[in-house]
Amino acid sequence: MVLLVPELTFLTGLSDLRKNSRMLKEVMWEMIQSPQQHYQRLTSLLCRIRDTPEASQELERWGLCLDTDIYRTQGHILPVERINLRHRSFLPAEDLSWHREVTKEVPIAVISINSWLLIYPKRLQHLAKDLVAAMKSSCGAMGMQVGHPTVQELRDDRIETYVRTIQSSLGSQDKVQLLLCIIPGGRDDIYGAVKKLCCVQTPVPSQVINAQSLTGHPGKIKSVVQKVLLQINCKLGGQLWGVDIPLKQLMVVGMDIIPKSQFSSPLQKQLMVVGMDIIPKSQFSSPLQKQLMVVGMDIHHSKSQGMRSVIGFVASMNQDGVSDPQLDTVLKYEVPQLQKSFHTFQNYQPSLVVVVVQKQLSTNFYSLTGEELVSPPLGTVIDHSVTSSGWQDFFLLAHHSRQGCSVPTRYICMWNTANLSSEHLQRLTFKLCHLYWNWPGTIRVPAPCKYAHKLAFLVGQVLHHEPSAHFSEQLFFL
Repeated sequence: MVLLVPELTFLTGLSDLRKNSRMLKEVMWEMIQSPQQHYQRLTSLLCRIRDTPEASQELERWGLCLDTDIYRTQGHILPVERINLRHRSFLPAEDLSWHREVTKEVPIAVISINSWLLIYPKRLQHLAKDLVAAMKSSCGAMGMQVGHPTVQELRDDRIETYVRTIQSSLGSQDKVQLLLCIIPGGRDDIYGAVKKLCCVQTPVPSQVINAQSLTGHPGKIKSVVQKVLLQINCKLGGQLWGVDIPLKQLMVVGMDIIPKSQFSSPLQKQLMVVGMDIIPKSQFSSPLQKQLMVVGMDIHHSKSQGMRSVIGFVASMNQDGVSDPQLDTVLKYEVPQLQKSFHTFQNYQPSLVVVVVQKQLSTNFYSLTGEELVSPPLGTVIDHSVTSSGWQDFFLLAHHSRQGCSVPTRYICMWNTANLSSEHLQRLTFKLCHLYWNWPGTIRVPAPCKYAHKLAFLVGQVLHHEPSAHFSEQLFFL
């Protein structure tokens, strides 16, 4: 018999519970609790253990003693980062979100959409018209120009019809900047077929839109279209916003679950598992920032039969977890391979900072405001008391959670030949959490790690092939 303590376990999946909306709601109600509720439940459990003789005796047998209250310490809050657009800079709101600004002002670099292909089944004709109209009405405020598309209306929504039409249309036109497909709701098979065709076989930037996202009130459609326009601009090589990063002559590597010796030379595209992606210069907009490379790596473990794990690797070319038992492996194997790769290039020996990113944590932090516990302010850092004694590590809460407790991310500095101070490393990490162009706000991990995750997931879950080298300098996976 296996007895599990409910307060010490996690829900790792819902499976068939998704079909039962009432049960799903009850499960989410139990999981999503405020910091005050979470604290009360935790201290209640500790008191029950203390007041139960059998439990107390068992702890004594193991030489353990549990405090009946949480550990209290002090952290510090990093300064708010300035967001840079083309014509102005600004400090974001308290929740570190800037959706309004990026949809009403011109980004750093804009790509006009002059030659593009729109494909949809005939029964979704009205949605296609609404989409084009919304794109043209929204693009002006964002500094974009959207020309009239070449339209291909499909007689049905079979996969074969989509594939044949796309192949025929791309073959008959000289230059297509973008393929935009509208697919029926719930048709992941069509999505996968279109992405395989456009990312592997016939490389062209593509945007696939679920018809369900275009149904509803006009405000919802406008919001979806604005996000689509931002994604398209990135996929075509545009640049949305940046922050100031005044560092130079430095390589920073952020790793998120990297198995032993799966990569050799991170600077040579032909040796990548899924290739290298370039984060444009303007994401690092300081004039001093000319020789900083930020690298993000993540892995996706495919569940498809015959598919192995896929590494996503992204890197800037200008001026982003590994579990604790794997840390020694990173230090002994991965770091030396990175350093060895520098010798591939003559007179190239940059400073190197390697940071492991751990986001699968059960750690919770609360902020005491008066007599009430609430989520800590964004930018809160804990770098003592609850950190490791053997590593240079810290916890950072960079993202906003609308429900429940905000879970921090742990960063472990494995290598630091640039001699970055803890303060500088924390500031740099926080800055990189502002640079994920798929979300106008801060995210939980540095943007290069999130990009690497998106790349690895697309390849491992959808493409099952290495993407075309044609996309090596584009954020095609957003």
